[in-house]
Amino acid sequence: MQNLYLLPNAEEEIIDSYDEDIIVTNRDGKIIKVTHISGSNYDLSADDLLGQSVYDLESKGIFSPAITPLVLKQKKKVALVQTTLNGRKVLITAIPLFNELHEVEFVISYSYEVSELHDLQKYLNELEGEMSAVKGELALLREEGLSVDGVVSESKSMKQVLKTVSKVAPHNVPVTLRGESGVGKSTIAKLIHKQSIKSPGPFIEVNCASIPDALFEHELVGEPDIGSSKKMGFLRLAQFGTLYLEGVDELSLTSQTILIKALQQTNGNYRIISSTELNLENLMAKKQFREDLFYFLHVVPIQIKPLRERLEDLTEVIQKYVDKYTTEYQVNKKLSDSLFHELLHMEWSGNHLEVKNLMERLIVQAESEIITKDDLPVEYRRSDSSLDKLEIEGRTLPAILGKVEEEILVNAQKRYKTTTEMAKILGISQPSVVRKLKKYSN
Repeated sequence: MQNLYLLPNAEEEIIDSYDEDIIVTNRDGKIIKVTHISGSNYDLSADDLLGQSVYDLESKGIFSPAITPLVLKQKKKVALVQTTLNGRKVLITAIPLFNELHEVEFVISYSYEVSELHDLQKYLNELEGEMSAVKGELALLREEGLSVDGVVSESKSMKQVLKTVSKVAPHNVPVTLRGESGVGKSTIAKLIHKQSIKSPGPFIEVNCASIPDALFEHELVGEPDIGSSKKMGFLRLAQFGTLYLEGVDELSLTSQTILIKALQQTNGNYRIISSTELNLENLMAKKQFREDLFYFLHVVPIQIKPLRERLEDLTEVIQKYVDKYTTEYQVNKKLSDSLFHELLHMEWSGNHLEVKNLMERLIVQAESEIITKDDLPVEYRRSDSSLDKLEIEGRTLPAILGKVEEEILVNAQKRYKTTTEMAKILGISQPSVVRKLKKYSN
């Protein structure tokens, strides 16, 4: 027979260390081992139980029914609810230990007061409620965050952006979206999520600029255990979906350290997309952005040009918002040709957001059906033509034309990044642009 070591030795210390009600009986029903809290359910001490027969205790009404006889008879695990002398309900479970003849040699039982189980059930109910709330929150985030409008892509550069998106979206590779405020980085992030294998999961958008350093780790990681009052961090909310870090260039070095540590230590099943307005390489060179975080996030960069450099898209965006607000406010209004031309040559530093804002203002405030330049808000009206300000008196025509040419070149240089683009727009050769810029820079 295999021995059950119940003698005073290391095993005794082990069983005595349990804060559970564990009782061991032999085949005769005699209690031969207990833990230090055994008997508490019966208003007895552990010592009071040692050496007692479960049959005698049952006959005295200490508890009913005794579980040992049932295990001896059925030779398998048994669970039942006992009633104690003081009317307490106790859930008790017992298992048999067999000898080499497959006879039950010992019975080990452990028990819990039913009220404890009620507390456990209450906790499980609260946990289930919390999980339901989290599922609801994720569903709401998914519903609110995935209304991806049609992406305007008439320009060559935006068509290239969408081509890159279609290539990288199926692969779980980190993407960094680069561009000015309002160019549509969030829309592209949602598009990547929608075209990826993570699309059934949540799209969790984190505005990095809005979270103070003191709260960043708490918001990102949350609290370790889930309960009725515990908070789930963004990393856990994004499980099986996409985590979009909007404005990582806004993070302080402290928050960057927290972020890279969390991303490296968390084996999260989510996709990472980040966005930035500033050049991260320049920030890294100035020691304002962590090198390890840069290489973690900046695997596939996608540059989105501003609307002023995408005139084909700007044309579509202006008309899109005109149509939207004439329908929404049920008015019959349209832009004059001269106003439309004027709008195409504005800076639009706020990009889509600024176009949307101005079109709504014009549709609501303009009194006539044809909206003209006179309806523009004061801050959008150009000052008198630069030609009106030119000094003609005492100046030759070549000098006057040279001044006009200089202003045009300076204006074009602000709008376009390369001399090749400037040459295409101005209708002259690229060497001519370089030569003229050099002429007026002296």
